[in-house]
Amino acid sequence: AWSEMEKVKQSGKARSIGVSNYLQPQLAATLQTANITPSINQIEFHLYLQHGGPNGLLLSYMKEHSIAGAAYGPLTAATKAKPGPCDDMLASLSTKYYVSEGEIALRWCVDQGFVTITTSSKEERLSDYLRALTFKMTPKEVHDLGEKGMGKHFRGFWQGKFDQNDRS
Repeated sequence: AWSEMEKVKQSGKARSIGVSNYLQPQLAATLQTANITPSINQIEFHLYLQHGGPNGLLLSYMKEHSIAGAAYGPLTAATKAKPGPCDDMLASLSTKYYVSEGEIALRWCVDQGFVTITTSSKEERLSDYLRALTFKMTPKEVHDLGEKGMGKHFRGFWQGKFDQNDRS
C-alpha cells in the first residue's frame, strides 16, 4: 500500500504523504521498503496518552526518522478523561493565562512539537482554540503538566483495539 502512496506523490498529485495510527513496529516495517519516508504520523496524543513521553519508543523513533507528529484528541484531558491528575494544574494555568483548560491542553501538545488537530461544529469554539497559539507556558509548566499527565493512562479512541494498559 505504501508504494501506491509513493506513486501518488511522485505523480505530483500530493506534496507529501503520511500515515495514521502507526506505532513503531508499523513505521519500521514501512521504512524497510519505502523510497519516501512518511512525512507525518497522525496519532491520538494528549496529556493522558503520551506514548511513553519524549523518550518513548514511538516518539523517539519518529524523531530519529524526521517523521512529524499530528495529534488528534488533544482536548481529552480537559473533556473526556476527567477527573485526572492534571485537573488542578489545568484550572490554575487557564486562570493564569485567561484561556480555557482546552486551550492549555492544546498548547501543551503544540509545545511537544506536534501539529495539533481538533474539531468542533461551533465556529466560536474553533476561533477560541486559535488562542492556544497566542500564549506560551513556561518550560517548567510544560514539563510539570506532562509529568502529571503520565500519572493517568486514557485512550479516547480505539479503546477496543488496544490493551487497557497499552501506552505505546
